[in-house]
Amino acid sequence: MNESSNPKESGITLGVALIALMVALVAAGVTSGLKPGPLRPGWPTFITGVSMMAWGAMFLGSYYFDHKTFFFRALIWVCEHLSRPKGRRMALFYAALGFGLGGLGVLVGLGLFDLA
Repeated sequence: MNESSNPKESGITLGVALIALMVALVAAGVTSGLKPGPLRPGWPTFITGVSMMAWGAMFLGSYYFDHKTFFFRALIWVCEHLSRPKGRRMALFYAALGFGLGGLGVLVGLGLFDLA
């Protein structure tokens, strides 16, 4: 992406809203009563899958719209500095991972897929 064509915006309101959404989803997943072991159909597995898919969406958004908010820039920073291999494209990998594993969790939670 060309850095000069997209000036960086602070995006405080958008960033805080996205963080609040992620905190709410993670809190719902933690408090839903998910038990260790194989995934079972039900609300806890479903909400955990939705939470993972939301993380995938955040990483996908950060790849394309890192100029919009500080939150997306922070996710790109994680990809460029804390990942192995380093680089922006790790955001696409994390997005695929989130959508894949989260989608599996949603399907199991709805009872449409059985892992046993």
